[in-house]
Amino acid sequence: MERNSIKRVTKLISSYKSPSNIALVKYWGKKNKGTQLPANASISFTLSDLCATTTVEAMPCDEVLTEPSFMFQLNDLPKASFEPKIKAFLKRIWDNYSLLKTHRLFIRSSNNFPHGAGIASSAAGFSALALCMVDLQVQFSGTPLIDARREASRISRLGSGSACRSMFAEPGVWGETKHIEEACDEYAVPMTGMHESFKSWKDIVLIVDASEKSVSSTEGHQQLDNNIYAESRYLSAKKSMDLILDALKKHNLPTFIHTVESEALQLHAMMMVSPMHFILMEPNTLAIIQKIWTFRKETHLPLCFTLDAGANVHLLYDSREEDKIINFVENELLPLCSQKQYFCSNLGGNPIKLSTIEK
Repeated sequence: MERNSIKRVTKLISSYKSPSNIALVKYWGKKNKGTQLPANASISFTLSDLCATTTVEAMPCDEVLTEPSFMFQLNDLPKASFEPKIKAFLKRIWDNYSLLKTHRLFIRSSNNFPHGAGIASSAAGFSALALCMVDLQVQFSGTPLIDARREASRISRLGSGSACRSMFAEPGVWGETKHIEEACDEYAVPMTGMHESFKSWKDIVLIVDASEKSVSSTEGHQQLDNNIYAESRYLSAKKSMDLILDALKKHNLPTFIHTVESEALQLHAMMMVSPMHFILMEPNTLAIIQKIWTFRKETHLPLCFTLDAGANVHLLYDSREEDKIINFVENELLPLCSQKQYFCSNLGGNPIKLSTIEK
């Protein structure tokens, strides 16, 4: 980004809507060198109907600032608990985003799903914020970028690692893998060549526990540092990436389903054998998994589950069999959900720049 400070007296504004994502191969564990660099490659689908909308107003100030200055609101209310993470993000991009030295920010964000509902709100929120910051710096400097989406992916990971994968309609790949030449640790890239059949798949998020998870992602990643199984996990994740990329290209459903579910269970197994012994699944999480396995064995329908670092279950399925699968969900799975709560989403959404014309 432009390093030279350019004085401006006008207010700048940018607004983006960005999707959450659900990982098929999990990012769990960081490299010791660098900032927010993954210990293994990961891949995810964006959840196009489960989004964060973020608007950033940059107000010029008279003096040159020595650190980021901002106000933050989530769903029109102050959210002090989020401010340290936002401040850390802005400090990490401080040297390359010269508008931060001459502007105070007013950041307003909202989700179209409840925070803490088992959907990656930080991925959606930081991807939207990163897109706004790139756009604002371009406005401020007057210098366009060749690949603004890549730059947004790069800086978004400095706020939330998984946010970098929320930038593309195609599956987002983050981390070095031999199968995608441009894949790297600094930012995510889109996977091309996915079989057309996967474009009809959807996700249902089954809310087993609507409360915020008891263990933050940061704490979870730190537990890998002293986990005696960490190296085995990284080797397994590498193999999972090989299998998933091949299955997505060739529409190998048995491999896709087995690998996605294995990755979900490995994530929770690593937490259970970590030094602090986290158990984030609930009894109804296991009950839902068992019902999915039984239903799939009886019907041979294309569906599978995955999990984030919490109790809630993502049901991935081919919407061409939607009537049968929705009937199964409503009759068998919703009674196991908290207040029968669930969210549905198509897969493969892009971030969208919104109009900033003030009413």
